[in-house]
Parts: sequence; C-alpha cells; structure tokens
Amino acid sequence: MNRFFKRKWLLHCYFWIGYSFYFFVVNALGNSRLNLGASFITVFYCAIIFYAVYLILKYVYDRGHILGTIVLMIGFYLLSALIVYYELYGRFGLEIINNRYVITKHAFSWAKYIQTFLVMHSNYTVMAVGYYYYKSKLRESNDKLEAVNARLAAESTMKSFQYTTLSAQVHPHMMANIFSNLKNKVDPYDVELGMQLSEIYRLMKFYMEAHQVEGATHILLADEVTALEQYLSIQEKVEPNPFYIKLSCSGNLMRFSIAPTVLQTLAGNLFKHADLWDKDHPAKIDILVGHAGYRITVQNRKRSGPQILPSHDVGLRNVRTRMEYLFGTDFSMEENQDDEHYELTLCVQRYK
Repeated sequence: MNRFFKRKWLLHCYFWIGYSFYFFVVNALGNSRLNLGASFITVFYCAIIFYAVYLILKYVYDRGHILGTIVLMIGFYLLSALIVYYELYGRFGLEIINNRYVITKHAFSWAKYIQTFLVMHSNYTVMAVGYYYYKSKLRESNDKLEAVNARLAAESTMKSFQYTTLSAQVHPHMMANIFSNLKNKVDPYDVELGMQLSEIYRLMKFYMEAHQVEGATHILLADEVTALEQYLSIQEKVEPNPFYIKLSCSGNLMRFSIAPTVLQTLAGNLFKHADLWDKDHPAKIDILVGHAGYRITVQNRKRSGPQILPSHDVGLRNVRTRMEYLFGTDFSMEENQDDEHYELTLCVQRYK
C-alpha cells in the first residue's frame, strides 16, 4: 500500500476527488436531483476508463504491439458497454443523458444508449491519449537530459584523466635533451653505450606516445614488433646472464593492427616468470598473420624457485581489456599450463 500511494498517485487521487466535486457542482446546476454519491460513482467509472486506456497504451502500444492494442481496446470497450447498459437499464435504472439524471424505469433506446456510451468514453479516452503522449514526451526529454548529463560527466572525467596523465608524464623534449646530452658525453669513451642510450630513448618515447590520452589506440603489427626487438636488444645489454627468447614472425605484418605495447607486456612477463636461460629450451613468441587475422603464441618453461622481479597480476588483464576494447568479439585470449610449461594464445579474427 505504501508503494501504491506514492506522491504521484496521491496527486492523481487528489485530482479525481477535486474533479468529482467540480462534476457535481456543474451538473447540479441543471439537475437539482443529482446527489454527490452519484457524482462520485460516475467520476470513479470515468477514471477507470481513463486508466484502462492509458495503461493499454503504456504497456502494450508503447512496446510496438499494435494488434494487441486494438484487441485490448475493443475488448475493454465491449466490457464497458455491458457495464453501461447495466447501469442505465439494469437494477439501478440510472440514466445519464445530456446532464439529466432520472431515477425511473424507462424503455431501452439505442440512440440514448449509444449517446451515453460515447459521452462517457470519448472524452476520457481523449484525455488518456493526451496524457500518454504527454508522459512519453516528458520521458523522452528526461532521457535526453540524462544522456546529456552523462556525456558531460564523461567529458569531465576524461579531461580529469587526461590532465592527470599529462601531469604524470615526463616531457619528451626534456627526455630527448637528457639522453642527447648523455650520449654526447658517453660517445667519446664508449660508442656502443651511446647507441644503447639512443635505443633506450626511442623505446621510452614509444611508451610515452602509446600511453597518451589522445594517442593512437591501434598501431601496425610491424611497428609493435620493431619496438619489441628494441626492447629485447636493450635487455641483452642490461641482463647479467644471457637469455634465450626466440621471436618468429610470418605473414604480412603491415596488414593488421594491435594495441600498443602488448608484445612488450608479454615479453616482460617472460622475464618475470619464465626460465630463459636454457639454450635448448628457449621461450618462444610466434606471430602468425593470415588472411582473416593473426595469432600470437607465447610458450615458455616455468621458472623454478622465487621470482626475480615482482608480479602485480595486472599485465595480462590489461592486455585482455585493451584488446577487447579494440576488437570486441573478434578477439580471444586463452591460457594453458601445467606444472612445468605455460602457453598463452592471443587471436584476432577480423573476417569470419
């Protein structure tokens, strides 16, 4: 009951009660024998007509069921016709024609019956239709307003994220100046180290551009593979022991795209979890490009003992989220492992 008598329904009740008094006053001017009880009964039935038509429009017509709307309307009007006949010519003998109320028995008349039926139903049917379209337009306006507010909130959030991201970045020009200065000082003494500094800067610049808010969401597989090769080349210089990662590519790497830094993330996981120091069992990163898409497979033996680098368990989740954002259902990711081996497969099928 509390749910029924919400504020809007209370307003409806107040309206019909007030309308009942208005109906009584207006019609009593032409019929002194009209009492308040008959007015309330009449207005109550008119309210039933109003809500029946409105609810049919709201829950049937609004969902596109035109035939269902017609059938329910006809059924309701037939039922209502029987009720009107019973009120006019049944036990109560209440006649309501042209604001005349007569409590006497009288013969049945099709003209009076049809007139009464139309008077009682046409006005409140029109009111219900008007109220339905008013509520529809109001709901449409509210939906548009909510959409605009959601878009403004999203834009505000995006600007906030963009500001935070840009504030957290090191300016590329400053990084370029630092690395250029270091390279100039190192070159006279160690040319190879100077070249290594240049490679580190190019890789850092690639990462910075990939994580810019307005940066590209897609890059060519060829560019991603080039960045991975730079990453592995730098790791060869900084790792104290030689590692073995076999990178193999087949197919046209210029044909498809990928999210930036995905391959570097997969390679980074190898340095955290894989046994990379067995020359006879190297870790493998295989990239196979076909006509309909591409497949990336990472295979490695698991490392025994404690991890050298910490794991935060977010790398692969981020890869999955970013690739699903770009490719949707065209992307799939599958992990297979046992006690000694691990295999990860990323597949993008653009044409099925």
